[in-house]
Amino acid sequence: MTLSRRKNDPITDNIDLAGLQDSGLTQTYDNLSRHHMLEADKANLEANVILIAHPEGQRLGSRVRLSPGGYVEVGRAPDCHIALPEVPSISRKHARLHHRGPTVTVEDLGSTNGTYVNGKMIHQATALKSGDRFQAAAVHFKFLHERDVEHAYYEAIYDLVTRDGLTEIYNKRKYDEEVAREMARSQRYGRPLALILMDLDSFKEVNDQQGHLFGDVVLKEFATLAGSMLRPEQTFARVGGDEFVILSPETTLEGAHTLAEKLRATLAATEIHYADATIRVTCSCGVAVLMKNMKTPEDLYQAADEALYSSKNAGRDQVSMYGA
Repeated sequence: MTLSRRKNDPITDNIDLAGLQDSGLTQTYDNLSRHHMLEADKANLEANVILIAHPEGQRLGSRVRLSPGGYVEVGRAPDCHIALPEVPSISRKHARLHHRGPTVTVEDLGSTNGTYVNGKMIHQATALKSGDRFQAAAVHFKFLHERDVEHAYYEAIYDLVTRDGLTEIYNKRKYDEEVAREMARSQRYGRPLALILMDLDSFKEVNDQQGHLFGDVVLKEFATLAGSMLRPEQTFARVGGDEFVILSPETTLEGAHTLAEKLRATLAATEIHYADATIRVTCSCGVAVLMKNMKTPEDLYQAADEALYSSKNAGRDQVSMYGA
């Protein structure tokens, strides 16, 4: 099975859920016998580490099993259990997970770029709870430690094929499903449907000047900020490297413009911090609503895209409406 992605697509878009079982990605590192696993208490439950975000989109969904008393090391060195030589931001010996009876801990091994648990840098061995995310430089993992670990694993994989591994919001695959459904409903009942397309301004310069790890922080901060301002029925997704969409049912062109302007202004006023650096980032937005001459989701997207380019060409950090 090939885990590929199109240029600028979020890295989880092309995962084949059905093929993961037979993909050869699952590895096992057993340091203790797992006999009587179903009858054992938590002290004897194996733990699973799943790779959910990689800067090159490699090995997504692969996992390592960690048995009680064992440990797993992450790094670029070839003798690491999770060896990632293709990721330059990871240190040779970056982090270690240790299964200590009922508790699994993760510790940083003096890495250059740090180890994070649920977005916070750790400075000592830190206990992990099932469902936690931990990050070694630019690679993100999900940790599972529960009795029905196979069920939890496939739930995590389902999440992986519908959500962006870095920002945790929906990905392009999920957006494509939602826009088709909402467009059919809008056309059938004559209800308004708006699309906001957002692109971070000069994002390449952030990566070039501050590094890709800072760029990842910017993407996550923007996703968190925008997500906090949306209603449950609105679909928020990352559809490209630094490109995001908001699909908003029951919303007029003016209503979508108001929301986009609020998002733009809030981002422009927000300071983003990483390590010793602080920057401000802006975004450009294009807004469109479904019109009678639009027959496919691509027509609606193209209209929002044209409005977005109007914002870019007019100097960035602004909102433009299609047809206005």
